[in-house]
Amino acid sequence: MRIHIEGPSSPFRPEALAQGIAALRAWGHHVDNGVDNGVDNQDLTLRGSHAYLNGDDDTRRRALEAALASDVDVLWLARGGYGLTRIVDDVSIPTRVPVVVGFSDATALFARLAVAGHLDRCVHGPLATTIVGEADDSIARVLAVTARRVGLSGLASTTASPALLPPLRVLSAAGARETITAPLWAGNLVVLAALCGTRSMPDLRGHIVVVEEVGERPYRLDRVLTQLRRAGAFDGVAAIVVGHLTGCDEPAASNGNANTTSRDRAPAGIDVVVERLGTLGIPLLAGLPCGHESPNLALPLGGLTRLDVDGAVATLVADG
Repeated sequence: MRIHIEGPSSPFRPEALAQGIAALRAWGHHVDNGVDNGVDNQDLTLRGSHAYLNGDDDTRRRALEAALASDVDVLWLARGGYGLTRIVDDVSIPTRVPVVVGFSDATALFARLAVAGHLDRCVHGPLATTIVGEADDSIARVLAVTARRVGLSGLASTTASPALLPPLRVLSAAGARETITAPLWAGNLVVLAALCGTRSMPDLRGHIVVVEEVGERPYRLDRVLTQLRRAGAFDGVAAIVVGHLTGCDEPAASNGNANTTSRDRAPAGIDVVVERLGTLGIPLLAGLPCGHESPNLALPLGGLTRLDVDGAVATLVADG
């Protein structure tokens, strides 16, 4: 595959990008790091000195538009963090777009592409700077999922089966046994909440929705989930699957200390999700290994996905 790497969000360590490029090339793919990206011939790692943005808004937007309009097979995002919600409403989307791979802040771009009718060009998976932290089978999976989206079925069949995912825990369900076939969506909770009320907010009705989060303590998870629910983001959703909630439990030092002995201990992050979303009357499941820790298994978005719920266990078959 011909892969172009773009960094429209936060800055990143050049050595992490170099390791990711080397890993993708070691698997036999053609990778460029954005040196020839149509914006001042500027390397990805050298865009300004902003503390948390990889360049000013106009530079990042123009570089992203150039990448989306290019004839590469894959646009692989370098890092998440923050930045896409500042520009995504104004990004011009061409008729034909490459397959886009990433997660975290990539949620905003997935949302914009979904609104433009290109959700089936999105793969929720490791970033170019995080892929080296994945095991070989996880790397094989994201490459197989991506190859299928590009149209290289031979490569997909020889590397891994994109459909196979581990069993899920059923947290709540409409019935003891049911099967749902629906398009798949996946993204970060905080980024999704930030899109509410914008032109890039996706319509998730009828979708199986996978959510993940990092570093949000229980009360902040509560706030984000309450916002999404009150904004109607989950209205008509077919099912919700929870991925990694990395660092989303209350720190031990502040949970039940001497100053709060008259209060209950803070619930675990997953318990907050159950309390906030468990009354929606749809299947709510957990245990999907995707998000801000390894393994971050790739998911093909937009394609029909089958969810089989059987008692306390469920199976998600995402063949894209």
